[in-house]
Amino acid sequence: MALRLVQAGEGNPRALVIAFLIGAELDPRLRAAFGPRTCVMADGAASGPMMEEILEFAHRRAGLRHVSRLALIGYSAGCQRVRALRLAGVEASAYLLADGTHASWPPADWQIDWLRQLVERARAGKALVVASHTMQTYTERLPKGKAFASTVRVLRMATGWELDRAGPLDAPAVTREGSLYVYSYASAGIDAAAHAAQLVRVVPELSARHLRPWLGPDQGPTAGRPPARRLPLGLIGFFAKMLFDESPRT
Repeated sequence: MALRLVQAGEGNPRALVIAFLIGAELDPRLRAAFGPRTCVMADGAASGPMMEEILEFAHRRAGLRHVSRLALIGYSAGCQRVRALRLAGVEASAYLLADGTHASWPPADWQIDWLRQLVERARAGKALVVASHTMQTYTERLPKGKAFASTVRVLRMATGWELDRAGPLDAPAVTREGSLYVYSYASAGIDAAAHAAQLVRVVPELSARHLRPWLGPDQGPTAGRPPARRLPLGLIGFFAKMLFDESPRT
Protein backbone atom coordinates (compact mmCIF):
# COMPACT_ATOMS: atom_id res chain seq x y z
CA MET A 1 0.00 0.00 0.00
CA ALA A 2 1.36 3.44 -0.95
CA LEU A 3 -0.87 5.26 1.53
CA ARG A 4 0.97 7.38 4.07
CA LEU A 5 0.07 9.67 6.93
CA VAL A 6 1.18 13.25 6.28
CA GLN A 7 -0.10 14.46 9.65
CA ALA A 8 -2.54 13.11 12.21
CA GLY A 9 -4.22 16.43 12.98
CA GLU A 10 -5.83 17.50 16.23
CA GLY A 11 -9.26 17.44 17.82
CA ASN A 12 -12.36 15.30 17.56
CA PRO A 13 -14.01 15.55 15.13
CA ARG A 14 -11.55 16.91 12.59
CA ALA A 15 -11.34 17.34 8.83
CA LEU A 16 -9.78 14.63 6.67
CA VAL A 17 -7.89 15.34 3.44
CA ILE A 18 -6.87 12.53 1.09
CA ALA A 19 -4.50 13.36 -1.78
CA PHE A 20 -3.70 11.07 -4.72
CA LEU A 21 -0.54 10.85 -6.85
CA ILE A 22 1.17 13.16 -4.37
CA GLY A 23 4.72 12.19 -3.41
CA ALA A 24 6.27 12.55 0.04
CA GLU A 25 8.35 15.52 -1.11
CA LEU A 26 5.15 17.59 -0.99
CA ASP A 27 4.31 16.69 2.63
CA PRO A 28 5.79 19.86 4.21
CA ARG A 29 3.80 22.03 1.81
CA LEU A 30 0.60 20.12 2.52
CA ARG A 31 1.09 20.55 6.27
CA ALA A 32 1.65 24.28 5.78
CA ALA A 33 -1.38 24.57 3.49
CA PHE A 34 -3.85 22.90 5.87
CA GLY A 35 -2.47 23.86 9.27
CA PRO A 36 -1.98 21.53 12.24
CA ARG A 37 -5.58 20.48 12.98
CA THR A 38 -6.47 18.68 9.75
CA CYS A 39 -5.74 14.98 9.29
CA VAL A 40 -3.91 14.67 5.96
CA MET A 41 -3.22 11.43 4.12
CA ALA A 42 -1.63 10.94 0.73
CA ASP A 43 -0.95 8.19 -1.78
CA GLY A 44 1.86 8.42 -4.29
CA ALA A 45 0.15 6.02 -6.71
CA ALA A 46 -2.49 6.63 -9.37
CA SER A 47 -4.37 3.47 -8.37
CA GLY A 48 -4.95 1.80 -5.04
CA PRO A 49 -7.38 1.06 -2.20
CA MET A 50 -10.92 2.33 -2.01
CA MET A 51 -12.58 4.23 0.81
CA GLU A 52 -13.11 1.53 3.41
CA GLU A 53 -9.42 0.60 3.42
CA ILE A 54 -8.38 4.25 3.41
CA LEU A 55 -10.54 5.02 6.44
CA GLU A 56 -9.28 1.96 8.27
CA PHE A 57 -5.74 3.22 7.65
CA ALA A 58 -6.67 6.67 9.01
CA HIS A 59 -8.16 5.14 12.13
CA ARG A 60 -5.16 2.90 12.73
CA ARG A 61 -2.39 5.40 11.97
CA ALA A 62 -3.94 8.71 13.05
CA GLY A 63 -6.40 7.59 15.72
CA LEU A 64 -9.15 9.23 13.67
CA ARG A 65 -12.60 8.46 15.06
CA HIS A 66 -14.89 11.25 13.85
CA VAL A 67 -14.60 13.24 10.61
CA SER A 68 -16.15 16.68 10.30
CA ARG A 69 -15.48 17.19 6.58
CA LEU A 70 -13.79 15.26 3.79
CA ALA A 71 -11.67 16.71 0.97
CA LEU A 72 -10.29 14.76 -1.99
CA ILE A 73 -7.30 15.97 -4.00
CA GLY A 74 -6.06 14.53 -7.27
CA TYR A 75 -3.04 15.55 -9.29
CA SER A 76 -2.71 14.36 -12.89
CA ALA A 77 -3.76 10.68 -13.06
CA GLY A 78 -4.56 10.89 -9.35
CA CYS A 79 -7.82 12.52 -10.42
CA GLN A 80 -8.89 9.08 -11.63
CA ARG A 81 -8.80 7.94 -8.00
CA VAL A 82 -11.12 10.80 -7.10
CA ARG A 83 -13.39 9.85 -9.99
CA ALA A 84 -13.46 6.18 -8.92
CA LEU A 85 -14.41 7.12 -5.36
CA ARG A 86 -17.13 9.47 -6.56
CA LEU A 87 -18.57 6.83 -8.88
CA ALA A 88 -18.55 4.39 -5.94
CA GLY A 89 -20.83 6.78 -4.05
CA VAL A 90 -18.37 8.74 -1.90
CA GLU A 91 -19.46 12.35 -1.40
CA ALA A 92 -16.77 14.73 -0.22
CA SER A 93 -17.31 18.28 0.93
CA ALA A 94 -14.46 19.62 -1.21
CA TYR A 95 -12.53 18.55 -4.31
CA LEU A 96 -9.28 19.78 -5.84
CA LEU A 97 -8.55 18.42 -9.33
CA ALA A 98 -5.14 19.60 -10.52
CA ASP A 99 -4.53 19.20 -14.26
CA GLY A 100 -5.90 15.67 -14.26
CA THR A 101 -9.45 15.67 -15.62
CA HIS A 102 -8.47 13.58 -18.64
CA ALA A 103 -10.83 11.22 -20.44
CA SER A 104 -10.58 8.77 -23.30
CA TRP A 105 -10.60 10.05 -26.89
CA PRO A 106 -13.29 10.76 -27.74
CA PRO A 107 -14.61 11.12 -24.18
CA ALA A 108 -17.23 8.65 -23.01
CA ASP A 109 -20.41 10.13 -21.56
CA TRP A 110 -19.77 8.74 -18.07
CA GLN A 111 -16.32 10.36 -18.00
CA ILE A 112 -17.99 13.76 -18.32
CA ASP A 113 -21.20 13.12 -16.40
CA TRP A 114 -19.57 12.48 -13.00
CA LEU A 115 -17.74 15.81 -13.23
CA ARG A 116 -20.77 17.66 -14.58
CA GLN A 117 -22.72 16.49 -11.52
CA LEU A 118 -20.00 17.83 -9.22
CA VAL A 119 -20.00 21.09 -11.16
CA GLU A 120 -23.73 21.53 -10.60
CA ARG A 121 -23.38 20.81 -6.88
CA ALA A 122 -20.65 23.43 -6.63
CA ARG A 123 -22.64 26.00 -8.58
CA ALA A 124 -25.45 25.49 -6.07
CA GLY A 125 -23.02 25.92 -3.16
CA LYS A 126 -23.46 22.34 -1.96
CA ALA A 127 -19.79 21.41 -2.40
CA LEU A 128 -16.50 23.10 -3.21
CA VAL A 129 -14.93 22.13 -6.53
CA VAL A 130 -11.60 23.66 -7.56
CA ALA A 131 -10.12 22.47 -10.85
CA SER A 132 -7.05 23.56 -12.74
CA HIS A 133 -5.75 22.88 -16.22
CA THR A 134 -2.89 23.72 -18.52
CA MET A 135 -3.28 24.17 -22.27
CA GLN A 136 -1.57 20.92 -23.25
CA THR A 137 -3.66 19.47 -26.06
CA TYR A 138 -1.01 17.20 -27.59
CA THR A 139 -2.78 14.27 -25.93
CA GLU A 140 -5.55 14.51 -28.51
CA ARG A 141 -3.08 14.24 -31.41
CA LEU A 142 -1.41 11.04 -30.30
CA PRO A 143 -1.79 7.94 -32.50
CA LYS A 144 -5.11 6.12 -32.51
CA GLY A 145 -5.46 4.01 -29.40
CA LYS A 146 -3.09 6.21 -27.41
CA ALA A 147 -4.84 9.58 -27.64
CA PHE A 148 -6.86 10.93 -24.71
CA ALA A 149 -8.85 14.09 -24.05
CA SER A 150 -6.97 17.05 -22.58
CA THR A 151 -7.87 18.44 -19.18
CA VAL A 152 -9.05 21.72 -20.67
CA ARG A 153 -11.40 19.94 -23.09
CA VAL A 154 -12.99 17.86 -20.34
CA LEU A 155 -13.48 20.93 -18.14
CA ARG A 156 -15.05 22.79 -21.06
CA MET A 157 -17.48 19.92 -21.59
CA ALA A 158 -18.32 19.61 -17.89
CA THR A 159 -18.74 23.33 -17.17
CA GLY A 160 -19.96 24.73 -20.49
CA TRP A 161 -17.33 27.48 -20.20
CA GLU A 162 -15.00 28.44 -23.05
CA LEU A 163 -11.87 28.53 -20.87
CA ASP A 164 -9.95 30.11 -23.73
CA ARG A 165 -8.01 32.55 -21.54
CA ALA A 166 -5.00 31.41 -19.53
CA GLY A 167 -2.32 33.11 -17.49
CA PRO A 168 1.05 32.41 -15.86
CA LEU A 169 1.53 30.76 -12.48
CA ASP A 170 1.40 34.12 -10.72
CA ALA A 171 -1.77 35.28 -12.51
CA PRO A 172 -3.87 32.43 -13.94
CA ALA A 173 -7.25 33.13 -15.49
CA VAL A 174 -9.96 32.23 -12.96
CA THR A 175 -13.56 31.42 -13.85
CA ARG A 176 -16.01 31.15 -10.96
CA GLU A 177 -19.67 30.45 -10.30
CA GLY A 178 -20.89 29.74 -6.77
CA SER A 179 -18.40 27.36 -5.16
CA LEU A 180 -16.95 26.26 -8.51
CA TYR A 181 -13.53 27.60 -9.49
CA VAL A 182 -11.54 26.77 -12.62
CA TYR A 183 -7.94 27.99 -12.82
CA SER A 184 -6.51 28.21 -16.35
CA TYR A 185 -2.72 28.17 -16.65
CA ALA A 186 -0.81 29.02 -19.81
CA SER A 187 1.47 26.39 -21.29
CA ALA A 188 2.88 25.10 -24.53
CA GLY A 189 1.05 22.31 -26.34
CA ILE A 190 3.57 19.90 -24.81
CA ASP A 191 4.91 21.26 -21.54
CA ALA A 192 6.22 18.92 -18.85
CA ALA A 193 7.42 21.82 -16.69
CA ALA A 194 3.96 23.41 -16.63
CA HIS A 195 2.41 20.10 -15.62
CA ALA A 196 4.98 19.56 -12.85
CA ALA A 197 4.27 23.06 -11.51
CA GLN A 198 0.66 21.98 -10.97
CA LEU A 199 1.95 19.59 -8.32
CA VAL A 200 4.68 21.52 -6.56
CA ARG A 201 3.02 24.93 -6.60
CA VAL A 202 -0.65 24.85 -7.62
CA VAL A 203 -1.80 22.03 -5.31
CA PRO A 204 -0.42 23.68 -2.13
CA GLU A 205 -1.56 27.18 -3.16
CA LEU A 206 -5.13 26.22 -4.02
CA SER A 207 -5.36 23.96 -0.98
CA ALA A 208 -4.50 26.88 1.29
CA ARG A 209 -6.65 29.38 -0.60
CA HIS A 210 -9.82 27.34 -0.98
CA LEU A 211 -9.86 23.97 0.79
CA ARG A 212 -8.51 25.05 4.16
CA PRO A 213 -11.17 27.74 4.78
CA TRP A 214 -13.91 25.41 3.55
CA LEU A 215 -13.00 22.56 5.88
CA GLY A 216 -13.63 24.13 9.23
CA PRO A 217 -14.13 27.27 11.35
CA ASP A 218 -10.71 26.84 12.93
CA GLN A 219 -9.08 27.01 9.51
CA GLY A 220 -10.50 30.16 7.98
CA PRO A 221 -13.72 31.98 6.98
CA THR A 222 -16.81 29.78 6.73
CA ALA A 223 -19.49 32.16 5.48
CA GLY A 224 -21.75 30.50 2.95
CA ARG A 225 -20.41 27.00 3.50
CA PRO A 226 -23.21 24.41 3.73
CA PRO A 227 -23.60 22.03 6.69
CA ALA A 228 -21.26 19.06 6.76
CA ARG A 229 -22.38 15.97 4.86
CA ARG A 230 -21.57 12.41 5.81
CA LEU A 231 -20.40 9.75 3.45
CA PRO A 232 -23.06 7.16 2.55
CA LEU A 233 -22.25 4.71 5.31
CA GLY A 234 -23.63 1.61 3.65
CA LEU A 235 -21.05 1.96 0.91
CA ILE A 236 -17.94 2.07 3.02
CA GLY A 237 -18.44 -0.29 5.91
CA PHE A 238 -17.72 -0.45 9.60
CA PHE A 239 -14.90 2.06 9.82
CA ALA A 240 -16.91 4.69 7.99
CA LYS A 241 -19.73 4.19 10.49
CA MET A 242 -17.29 4.72 13.31
CA LEU A 243 -15.55 7.71 11.74
CA PHE A 244 -18.63 9.59 10.60
CA ASP A 245 -20.97 8.79 13.48
CA GLU A 246 -21.47 11.99 15.45
CA SER A 247 -22.68 10.24 18.60
CA PRO A 248 -20.10 10.08 21.42
CA ARG A 249 -18.16 6.88 21.90
CA THR A 250 -16.35 5.48 24.89
